[in-house]
Amino acid sequence: MTMPLDQIVYPGSDQYTDQELAAPGSIPVELGGEPLVTVIDTAYILFQVPDLQKQQRFLEDFGMVAAQVRPDSLYMRGYGDAPYIYAAHRGDKARFLGAGFRVAREQDLQRVAQETGVSIEEVDGPGGGLRVRLSDPDGFTVDLVWGREAVAILPTRREALPVNLPDRKQRVNDMQRPPLQASAIEKFGHYVIMVSDFERSWQWYRRHLGILPTDVQCTVSGRPVLAFCRMDLGEVPADHHTVVLAAGPGARYMHSAYETLDLDTIGQGHQYLRQKGWKHFWGLGRHILGSQIFDYWLDPHHFEVEHYADGDVFDNTWQTRYHLMDRGGLWAWGDDLPAAMAVRPRIADIPKMLLGGAGWRKTMLEMKRAMARAPRPWLK
Repeated sequence: MTMPLDQIVYPGSDQYTDQELAAPGSIPVELGGEPLVTVIDTAYILFQVPDLQKQQRFLEDFGMVAAQVRPDSLYMRGYGDAPYIYAAHRGDKARFLGAGFRVAREQDLQRVAQETGVSIEEVDGPGGGLRVRLSDPDGFTVDLVWGREAVAILPTRREALPVNLPDRKQRVNDMQRPPLQASAIEKFGHYVIMVSDFERSWQWYRRHLGILPTDVQCTVSGRPVLAFCRMDLGEVPADHHTVVLAAGPGARYMHSAYETLDLDTIGQGHQYLRQKGWKHFWGLGRHILGSQIFDYWLDPHHFEVEHYADGDVFDNTWQTRYHLMDRGGLWAWGDDLPAAMAVRPRIADIPKMLLGGAGWRKTMLEMKRAMARAPRPWLK
């Protein structure tokens, strides 16, 4: 069963015709056969940057804690029990490298190593462990990791602040005074990448991570072009998305997201980052697909990073929903989508644009038109 865009109501969602609303789901995202492995959690995200000291200052102000600092590498942890959730290595050029995911058993690594021909090796950085280092179809690193040592959870507020409702007052003779401080990050939650061939990348990530599509956005002809994918944890609820694959003219990093406790944590962290002089990008607001409260920033090397809280979770009984690709459907409330978030082709994308074929060019044109629609009726 599919649920088209008319199940998602927001200002401007009534602009579509019945024919347009019927298109999503007409070309389903196929699960295919059994995956090699099913990942159970994120492990870390990987970058290369030329200035590790500046990157560390930003990440600490963003809400991470240094786990290990070397002349050529930086490992940052959150307030949870992962030994690190973010690694940056020194290099002449800033670039996204990839991400790592945990598997449940050493046998999972052995199975993947046998099937792919990639050797099992030790994980660098705090916590140790073993990994199989793969490359996705666009060359991004995907590590499958087992055996990292957990660390002690760091102290921070972990309970929601008591809220006074019109008919129910929980807070009497008491005030809300959350401190002005960095948003304590619990974990690396998800990342979004643009891929050069959506179908090929979906099949690869499905086979090597065992992910499930939660929500899929499609063009007006029904072609899937963006998939919010969650981990398959069986009956255990998983975040709405851990990996997001977006079709585009070329492969690139779009953003990564880090979970915090609640709106007040994000709001005070927002003020803290502004006080420190870092560049704000988008937010605060609430997404529609995934429901997260969000706040986006640019790190010193212009990578988008997101604080989020209060996201949706689903178990493996939830069926994929299909929707029209649409700017306005990206958020329920908050600041309007910044113009800088629009995808612009790069010089490296020109060969694909010239040689991609009529079908590919049609899909790109449909995506461009979808993202060009006024995101809210009052925006001209």
